[in-house]
Amino acid sequence: MHTVDFDREKTIEVDDLELTLLQISRGAGIPHASACGGHAKCSTCRVRVLEHPERLQPRNAKERRLAAAKGFGGDIRLACQTRITGSVRVRRLVIDEEDLQIASDGTARTIGKERTLAILFSDVRDFTTFAESHLPYDVMHILGRYFRTMGDAVLSHRGYIDKYMGDGIMALFGLERASPVEACLDAVAAGLTMLDHLGELNLYLARQFDTEFRIGIGVHIGSVIVGDMGHPTKMQFTAIGDAVNVASRIESATKEIGVGLAVSDEVRVLLGDAARYGVSRPINLKGKTGEHLLSEVVGLDHHETP
Repeated sequence: MHTVDFDREKTIEVDDLELTLLQISRGAGIPHASACGGHAKCSTCRVRVLEHPERLQPRNAKERRLAAAKGFGGDIRLACQTRITGSVRVRRLVIDEEDLQIASDGTARTIGKERTLAILFSDVRDFTTFAESHLPYDVMHILGRYFRTMGDAVLSHRGYIDKYMGDGIMALFGLERASPVEACLDAVAAGLTMLDHLGELNLYLARQFDTEFRIGIGVHIGSVIVGDMGHPTKMQFTAIGDAVNVASRIESATKEIGVGLAVSDEVRVLLGDAARYGVSRPINLKGKTGEHLLSEVVGLDHHETP
């Protein structure tokens, strides 16, 4: 006897393998949405496969067409078309009327995809002190010049500027490059370029404002979910996941280590001897258990510049 575990809802015993996941769930009293009546013309019945995707029959032609149009990854299946070959665990993704509306309005980018990306965070140290001692117009002017300079460094190395947070920047690398090694190389090259360009910006700041900026940059690589998120009238492409949090914590730790650019051990392993390193220290990252080895990168060898 096989089972289908509808996560957080019900585990159902199945003895008829000709039934679809939609038929199985509805037969057990689960109010499984299917706006098109189970004809693979919508995606409201979709489920995420949590365990044993190999125990599902391959997508048929109808499901392949809709999956391609919606940009579904392999872990997203249409319940109305999918049959099991063994026990599986899945989760319904459309639960109520609001979910139904989101699903109807959704695109490939709003559904989200799992990607392995390098994430860069940067932040200006002691920026609050600078902002409090200068006129708001001057602060806006300097931030605009700073973001343009740092943004050029990100874009010149195939990065995507995810967002600005006050004086901080979050950037993604690997969206256009399949290799995690290349993603790390691009992210670190961008970070080094940011530090280099900061020197030029500081000459201007010294002349005009009698000050200079110091920044911290952290780089980590890991699995994230990317897609358009937010209110339907103001969506933004972004990445979420623990790897994002780790990258942010590494940036914060650069001040403790006393370096401008630090990378996680996962990044260092991928970079190998392509990078030159300075300080390396095990650090307790805020909100994370155990110690994390962070390494200062002072240069790259033989990196391809776009």
